Amino acid sequence: MSEATEAVVRDAWAAFRAGDTTRLLALVHPDLEWTYLDPAFADPEPQTCHGRSQLAQALRRDSLRILTWDIEELAVHGDQAMVVLHAPGLDRQRVRQAQDRNYLVLTVRQGQITAMRACRDQDEAAALVH
Repeated sequence: MSEATEAVVRDAWAAFRAGDTTRLLALVHPDLEWTYLDPAFADPEPQTCHGRSQLAQALRRDSLRILTWDIEELAVHGDQAMVVLHAPGLDRQRVRQAQDRNYLVLTVRQGQITAMRACRDQDEAAALVH
């Protein structure tokens, strides 16, 4: 399961970096639960979106795609993956400072990402992967 989870995460990331929204969204379950941290606040409460269509809307309007993102760390445990992303210049576009990093926990089931949760730091993300 871990190898399959990692493959889906890496495929989704490659699609994102290539700007291939169609391929990315094909790797996302239609009922995705997506929790994000609003970049307009220093200590945001998590906001939750549902469905592939809301993610597609966010991707269309998201100015963060102009940054160069790299996977700095990927730790997989079963159907979950903790992903540390680094994007130089990211902190200039948000109030909350995190050394130009985003921390995500993804859940992959049957070849699709079913949940994506943004975390404040690596410790929070690592605690969610079990």
